[in-house]
Amino acid sequence: MPRIAVDAMGGDSVPDVPVAGAVEAMSNHPELSIVLVGPTDQIEAELSKLDHDPSRIEISHTDEWVAMSDSPVEALRNKPNSSLSLLVKLQKENQVDGIFSAGNTGAMVAACTVHLKMLKGVRRPAIALPLPRGETPVMLCDGGANVECRPLHLLQNAIMADAMLRCAYSVESPRVGLLNVGSERDKGHTLAKETYQLLEASGLDFAGNVEGGDIFHADVDVVVCDGFVGNVVLKTAEGFSESLFKTLATELGAGLAEHGNDVAPLKALLRSGLQKIRSRFDYSEYGGAPLLGPRGVCTIGHGRSDRKAVANALDWTVRMIANGVQQELIDSIEREMQHLDPSTVDPSAVNPNRISQTESPTSH
Repeated sequence: MPRIAVDAMGGDSVPDVPVAGAVEAMSNHPELSIVLVGPTDQIEAELSKLDHDPSRIEISHTDEWVAMSDSPVEALRNKPNSSLSLLVKLQKENQVDGIFSAGNTGAMVAACTVHLKMLKGVRRPAIALPLPRGETPVMLCDGGANVECRPLHLLQNAIMADAMLRCAYSVESPRVGLLNVGSERDKGHTLAKETYQLLEASGLDFAGNVEGGDIFHADVDVVVCDGFVGNVVLKTAEGFSESLFKTLATELGAGLAEHGNDVAPLKALLRSGLQKIRSRFDYSEYGGAPLLGPRGVCTIGHGRSDRKAVANALDWTVRMIANGVQQELIDSIEREMQHLDPSTVDPSAVNPNRISQTESPTSH
């Protein structure tokens, strides 16, 4: 029976959304048990509104939590009893099989990096962002955990995202693309060129460079980049899709309104079609992004997560636990690092416990 700890005070709407999402996930997974971390009185008040099995829910009490505006490093130092810190402690002490928070992602990355440490051979954490594309998502890695990358870090981003897709989604041989300003192999800055060489020499199915406009329709399953670029890509895609669907809804609604009730069936059809298309670009469909690298199954949610998004993020977490993603990451890193030429590795790339102070892509 998987046991997952949920940060009840992580996100823009707390504790109602994390609590409701956890209860919904339990209904989807009869074998799942939940530990809700946060103020007992507030959590119990939310649970009283919901139909749930109390035998499958435990509350880990704390009156302290990390705000979205808190500095990740300061939150780590000054709030040792926050819901986020206790969440990570539960994972560290093996009291749970996985953890989830939709709160301050920078603090989540920092806490997992420092307290859980990295898996054997992994140098930096990376957020694997699932971007919608049919039945299997495109994994953008890194989405914001590490903004100052070396070629080795990007290679390991590719290895971890590849391992996760093979293990959690049964993608037999994921194709890996390197995000760049052009498709030619000699394009880009030094980081891109050196990373290209490492990926080309690896055992991965490397498809070469991928341009930004090709992310959603290129024949690749993994798109590798540093956390700064990944952050920008995510927020640009989110902002554009929201603006596009608002504009479509407004313009189509205005046009149809001119024809009165004669087009009522067409209105319903268009509305249904737009909703289906929008769902393919909605972060809540996946709900969360795996944080790859730390010793433990960690999932990060969008700050704006609703009940559905939290439930889907916990689905992700259950999937990773059930399919043994952690061991697959360790095996994949070990296998690929054996073939790596030591002369190509920058010594500054190997400090595994450095905290990235990036503004996380899913914090707001």
